[in-house]
Amino acid sequence: MTSLRTLSFSIVLAGGLLSSAPAAAQDASNKAAAEALFRDGRALYDQGKYPEACAKFAESERLDPAPGTLLNLGGCYEKNGQTASAWATFKEAMAAAHVKGRTDWEDLARTRAAALEPTLSRLTIAVGSKADGLAVTRDGKDVGSAEWGTPIPVDPGSHVVDAQAPHRKPFHQSIDVPTGGASVTVTVGELDAADEGGGGTPVPETTPSNGSSQRTIAFVVGGLGVIGIGIGTVFGLSAMSKENDATQHDCNSANQCNKDGVQLGKDAQSAATASTVAFAVGGVALAGGVLLYFTAPKSASAPTVGLRASAIPGGGAFGIQGAW
Repeated sequence: MTSLRTLSFSIVLAGGLLSSAPAAAQDASNKAAAEALFRDGRALYDQGKYPEACAKFAESERLDPAPGTLLNLGGCYEKNGQTASAWATFKEAMAAAHVKGRTDWEDLARTRAAALEPTLSRLTIAVGSKADGLAVTRDGKDVGSAEWGTPIPVDPGSHVVDAQAPHRKPFHQSIDVPTGGASVTVTVGELDAADEGGGGTPVPETTPSNGSSQRTIAFVVGGLGVIGIGIGTVFGLSAMSKENDATQHDCNSANQCNKDGVQLGKDAQSAATASTVAFAVGGVALAGGVLLYFTAPKSASAPTVGLRASAIPGGGAFGIQGAW
């Protein structure tokens, strides 16, 4: 079956309405791709898959412009509820058909555009700001000052209006445009001055620290240090006790030990190693805690802290005390 595109080209070439120079400049691969896309678009359109069909027609038109493709694209937009896009595409098809000498297609496009015009929904962007360098966009596309205040046909649905100017806070508004010839206005008022040094971006507020957080950390680190020293003390006392037991009860004067003595000696060595490690870690932690405490910012209600040591039967005890 011959498509509208193929038919239009055949008539144009037969009538001699298309000059040989533009025809020679057409890229054959683009033409082939455009024809394939057009056929896919027709198939999708017949299946009621209008968004997909419109995308196929639009790409076909981009690769190889033709009034037949524009007519199909306009009809697809209309079926998809994109009334403004359909109206604009029929207008474009009307002009393209006129150039090609296709008065029948020109009349068809004019009729379709005229039928849509009363149903067009329009969006007016009223600009009251006098800011220098003001730039306004609709759906990410620039809106020139000549369009300000003029009702512009738009497809029904959600639209976004933005405005910005140097040293001013930006304007942003989302608006939903109804179907059926609705008229909606978005007003861009005078833009507020931007915050100094922030370009309109809020600067986070900071609250001066009174050092309480650092002192709390110091207590925790110092407390761990005290615990480490305490553990080292316990293991140290245990090592001394086991070494004494091995020497007095399980080893003779020639330092020859029985099985129990040998085991006690090993246990004493292990306890001594654990004591050394615990003392080292505890000492470092305690020193770190003290450093953190005395370098913390001062405040009127600064906490107090102190270390407490006391003797107990068989060893000693360490503790940390404070108030905050």
